Amino acid sequence: MDYWDKKLIREQLDFKLEMLKNLYNGILPTTGWIKSIREALGMTTSDLAKRVKLDQSRITRLENSEIEGDLKISSMKKIAEGLNMKFVYGFVPSESLEKIVQDQARKIAMKKLEKLDHTMRLEGQELSQAAKNKDLEDMIQKILHNESKGFWKE
Repeated sequence: MDYWDKKLIREQLDFKLEMLKNLYNGILPTTGWIKSIREALGMTTSDLAKRVKLDQSRITRLENSEIEGDLKISSMKKIAEGLNMKFVYGFVPSESLEKIVQDQARKIAMKKLEKLDHTMRLEGQELSQAAKNKDLEDMIQKILHNESKGFWKE
């Protein structure tokens, strides 16, 4: 897969992920989703346990595990079914995938150019800030287009 294929995939995913940002507000109910929804439905832990064929004590442990962030996806799916719901999960990036890739390329380029800049200063051939900025942007494009190996090793 070349740069343009990957860029197109990132753009398509960014479009889909943008919709998730509107759904995610970063606030998990203090009692967790399972308990909050179960109680809103007027269901006891025993009621839910019967619906998902688990012990009542297991439901309580699952609710506590959710709050601790230590719950399996398979358990969440099972509980969602018992609540007559669909379980959905996803990743909501803090910025676009394209920006994440651009930032990584910039980081690599800056590291490479720092070495070159140091050598050129020692030789009395230091570039102007405008030339350095242009070289940085050129290096970023070169990295994005040609250097996929080791891109995420730093």
